[in-house]
Amino acid sequence: MRRATRALSVGLGVTLVTLMTGCTQLPEPESPGAKMYAARCGTCHRLYAPSLLKFEMWKYQVDRMQGEMQRRGIPPLSDSELTTVLDYLKRHSG
Repeated sequence: MRRATRALSVGLGVTLVTLMTGCTQLPEPESPGAKMYAARCGTCHRLYAPSLLKFEMWKYQVDRMQGEMQRRGIPPLSDSELTTVLDYLKRHSG
């Protein structure tokens, strides 16, 4: 009984850690969008799997982060970078 309980606890722990980290194997990792997303977003915080959010929520989050970057003195994404990242997120959003 204890062995089964322990195995279940370990399994649940691994599942929770996987879910909490967002399983950040990015789709199309060599695409310009994935590279831009990793370069501009992943340098300040962990990368979230694009499928975790609907596209409308990604647009909101990216806009919010643009303001946060300005507040912290980090250059926000250029129009070209913004288009590249949003197109990538749109293709792979949940």
